[in-house]
Amino acid sequence: MSDDDDRFDPTDRSQYDLVRAANVIVPLSPIRKARICGVLAILGALAAPIVATLPAAVREVGFSGPPAATPLGVAVVVLVGTVAAGGGGLGLVALQRRLARGPEPSDADVWTFIAAEDALTGIGFVTGGLGVGVGLSLLASGHRGVETLEALHRNGVEPYLAVSTLPVTPRLTSAVAVAIGLAVLAATVAVDRE
Repeated sequence: MSDDDDRFDPTDRSQYDLVRAANVIVPLSPIRKARICGVLAILGALAAPIVATLPAAVREVGFSGPPAATPLGVAVVVLVGTVAAGGGGLGLVALQRRLARGPEPSDADVWTFIAAEDALTGIGFVTGGLGVGVGLSLLASGHRGVETLEALHRNGVEPYLAVSTLPVTPRLTSAVAVAIGLAVLAATVAVDRE
């Protein structure tokens, strides 16, 4: 048997590790999942550059002012995704920290920890990933030209709908995304060093 086979010896794992390995939905470590959430959050920072580089024809049709400073409904979607990814990531970091510091969860707490990890993963990956991915895709749709915007309008999609009740601009979304993403990644580094 090689050295690689020895590191997966079930007798070296705790009861929690064995139950987790058989039941967790995404079989990555909480810290690795937190890093993915941090990267998802940082991707939200693309909101401002995407709208700032829209073609002039799209700017004339879709905006009355500077695109990066216009409150947009889609910017809210990206912001919600960014916050969800960041919240899920920070929650996973806290869970990893608790597990690393011990004590090992009791039999009664094992399922609570697994459920918490799965819930935080869902919030970070699904809500965060979808919010950031769909929002950025809609913001970038104008790069395909005015015809694409007209096709989206015909289907009831308004990627550059200005929303004055929620003053969330692509510029604000980008700033928040950088702050949240870096906070999550810094937290993962800090927990790794403990």
